[in-house]
Amino acid sequence: MEPDRKTAERAIREAYESNPGGWAEHSRHVAQACENIASHCKGLSGEKAYVLGLLHDIGRHAGVSSEKHLIDGYRYCSARGWNKAAQICISHAFMIQDINTSIGTFDVSEEDYLFMKNFVENAVYDDYDRLVQLCDALALPTGFCLLEKRFVDVTIRY
Repeated sequence: MEPDRKTAERAIREAYESNPGGWAEHSRHVAQACENIASHCKGLSGEKAYVLGLLHDIGRHAGVSSEKHLIDGYRYCSARGWNKAAQICISHAFMIQDINTSIGTFDVSEEDYLFMKNFVENAVYDDYDRLVQLCDALALPTGFCLLEKRFVDVTIRY
């Protein structure tokens, strides 16, 4: 069962205290975009979309990293029984279900890399996965932007 908004908000505040940075505001903008779009889509819950968007980068709680934040987020959410949020912590980074499409550095163990590779190849993406992927590409820490601006931002950082 996924967390409610209040629980997700508390989690992001605590994660930010562990590792302050623009990632938390970015996550808030992703959540807002997810909620706004989902509220106009039949079969999607704005509330669920908000929570999943907010938690997509929760792995940043563990410190500054590249692709390690994906598995850190997966573990954080899995430990709490938040299975869909756990999936999105990894799936949001792979629009194409191929781990080789990453431009980041796999700063993880070989075991974690193989787990993520298998996970990405076998995950069943639904509309929430795709929605978070889209909204992740629309949000900077300072607010919403054009896709091209976000892609440049990510490319410069990685």
